[in-house]
Amino acid sequence: MHNTIKRYTNANIPTALLCDSLGCATDDESPSILCDIDVERQTITSVRKAGTTAIPEGGHVYDLSGSIVLPGLVDAHTHLDKTHSWQRSPNRSRTFPDAIETLFADEAHWSAEDMYRRANFALKTAQAQGTVALRTHFNCPAGQLGEAHEFFHSLASEWSERILLQYVPLCTSDGYATPTEERYFARAKALGCAAIGGMPLMNPDLRKQIDRMFELASDYEMGLDLHIDENPDPASETLREIALGVLRHDFRYPVTCGHCCSLSTQTPQQQSNTLELVAEAQLNLISLPMCNLFLMDRKWSSHQQPGSPYWRGTMPALDAQNRGINVAVASDNVRDAFYAYGDYDLIEVWNQANRILHLDSRLKDSVKAITSAPAKIMGLDQSYGKIASGYKAHFVIFDSPSINHLLSRPPKIRRIIHNGYMNLISLPDWEELNEPSV
Repeated sequence: MHNTIKRYTNANIPTALLCDSLGCATDDESPSILCDIDVERQTITSVRKAGTTAIPEGGHVYDLSGSIVLPGLVDAHTHLDKTHSWQRSPNRSRTFPDAIETLFADEAHWSAEDMYRRANFALKTAQAQGTVALRTHFNCPAGQLGEAHEFFHSLASEWSERILLQYVPLCTSDGYATPTEERYFARAKALGCAAIGGMPLMNPDLRKQIDRMFELASDYEMGLDLHIDENPDPASETLREIALGVLRHDFRYPVTCGHCCSLSTQTPQQQSNTLELVAEAQLNLISLPMCNLFLMDRKWSSHQQPGSPYWRGTMPALDAQNRGINVAVASDNVRDAFYAYGDYDLIEVWNQANRILHLDSRLKDSVKAITSAPAKIMGLDQSYGKIASGYKAHFVIFDSPSINHLLSRPPKIRRIIHNGYMNLISLPDWEELNEPSV
């Protein structure tokens, strides 16, 4: 019988993404070791230190020559409905309030054809950058589409062989206190949404709204993926209320909170108390360092002169990790009114997170933020996010001899191994985004 085993030799893999039995790197500044990876069909069957086992007879061998190898990347917080709308709807002040106003106005353009062109381009880009699983939020309702559930259900099906796409409706939170909003949960459940999203804000009825949200989520057996405290106000303690809600309801489904910006403006005691509750409630956190650094602490004088920022605008990710909280980083908005830039490149996000959040203080583990940590958030941690026996044969090869080299000069051309097959995937041309002429 023809041997279907492929062996990738001399793969330089971060130890945080391997099974503990393979040991640790001796140098914290170079936390990777050379391994041989065996793949059969679409699954990794073996990962061992390089050169320690004989090559299977008849197996196909590919020498990676010490290149850094990561598992397929996982982007757990994006907005494909808004993406690539900056060209026609720029947020000229670059402030958070104007971002909301600008995108609400842009929703008038959101036909199925318009959203498909932009979202499909984004997914092509993410695939070429090495992403294999991605979660998007989408406004509900959403412009001309009204509700985009069926659109994203169809898009996920179309992309299923290339990127595992999860989708989460971003609903208003004040309605959670009323029975009329139950239709959001019913619709989400029926069309395969990964969780229910929302943006709960501080208000006198917040606890009532949170209780209703948890009751509905329990009834429909769905987790929650929420936008939380995306502001500089230390009195904004929605994260704390979500953690208390999980504990109060003994909620059994995953809860993820993104942004959590105000946490870094609170007193050390206030922050510590909240993080202890977050750890007890086993919440997942997602930091969006590039978008929040871009938006938060924007200052304009009365003469329309820009002022310098003095606050990073991001959550205290290391303090959360110190308490054992699962923390991921993600692309968030890309080329829309909330963030003018980006290219669905999780290596760029990880690179910036190391600088902005100082994740490189724990360099060995920092790569988890774009691999195993988001895989856990998306419920994929048994098959995505590591290079280990039994996991999907998805990985990305970088022509970089160390993690430091990779972070210093990230290669734009990446060899992608998907389901055991190697590909070179080009980034799509910008012309594909052009709106059709009338």
